[in-house]
Amino acid sequence: MKKLLTILVVMFIATTTYAQNSQNYLLGDVNKDGRVTVADAMMVVNIIMNGYTPFSVNPTAVTMFADGTATVDIEGGYNEYEVTSLNTDIVTATLSGSTITLTAVAIGEAKVTVKDVQTFRTIEVPVKVETPSYLACPDDHHPHLIDLGLPSGTKWACCNMDTDHPENQSPTNNGGYYAWGEVETKTTYDVSTYIHWDGSAETCNDLGSDIAGTEYDVAHVKWGDSWVMPSYEQQNELKSNCTYEWTTVNGVDGGKLTSKKNGASIFFPAAGGYLHNNSSYIMNAGLEGYYWSSTQSPSGPNSAYHFFFKSSNAVAALFMRSWGMSVRPVVSK
Repeated sequence: MKKLLTILVVMFIATTTYAQNSQNYLLGDVNKDGRVTVADAMMVVNIIMNGYTPFSVNPTAVTMFADGTATVDIEGGYNEYEVTSLNTDIVTATLSGSTITLTAVAIGEAKVTVKDVQTFRTIEVPVKVETPSYLACPDDHHPHLIDLGLPSGTKWACCNMDTDHPENQSPTNNGGYYAWGEVETKTTYDVSTYIHWDGSAETCNDLGSDIAGTEYDVAHVKWGDSWVMPSYEQQNELKSNCTYEWTTVNGVDGGKLTSKKNGASIFFPAAGGYLHNNSSYIMNAGLEGYYWSSTQSPSGPNSAYHFFFKSSNAVAALFMRSWGMSVRPVVSK
């Protein structure tokens, strides 16, 4: 065995110049610590017997949409490869000839490795899976992500969250009502039923200045991926960069915001809300809309910001966290 390794090492040294000069490829790059592994030696044998043909992939990085597919072509090499997805919960990879087919599984970032079986060289392909965005809903399979051309790159969902009946989610559906920081609907909204009440006179546990993307964010918990509740700043950005009008869509009254940049629009049903302590019925449905932000009040943890609108105007305001209101998710850039 020792003699065989010695021969392989000699072969390795003897072919380094060949690989450098004829293929512009430095074999020493694979063993920077000076050691020659069995894999290195076998690669040298393959080069001596077959010559070395470098391989590459095109494209070198992939950005794709959820529920979609993309392809990567392998170029060069010995036409014998192994392909492995390092994040199969995000994307899967299959190989046919020299073409890799990537299939998105969920939103996120992944890596796919391509291995040349003859030379043991590998290339890593970064893959990013995004939620597709539109100027208007392309079909009835909601939610969709609407691109309003906002400066921050934030994109808004086309409809309210309805975790009890997700099959009914649509731009005109009132959706569910949630206390701030809770992830389930309920029949009575009160400090006594609020899971984040600290037990004293109408005060609450401090959940932090912004709950977006945390265990307290119903959009992130229920819809997953990159969906989050909008911040106070994102709600203000929406209002500042869109024109507001009170309108009726399919018999439902509400507020419509239309982008000043690209003409895309989203509709907010005037869903009302559970707006006082010990509230077991919806107030002001059809007259006003109340939509939580992810931002807690800087003056104290008993209230949080929300987007409020009625027929005459739309503003941002503060309300008690224990009250039940609508949630319209976003995806940040």
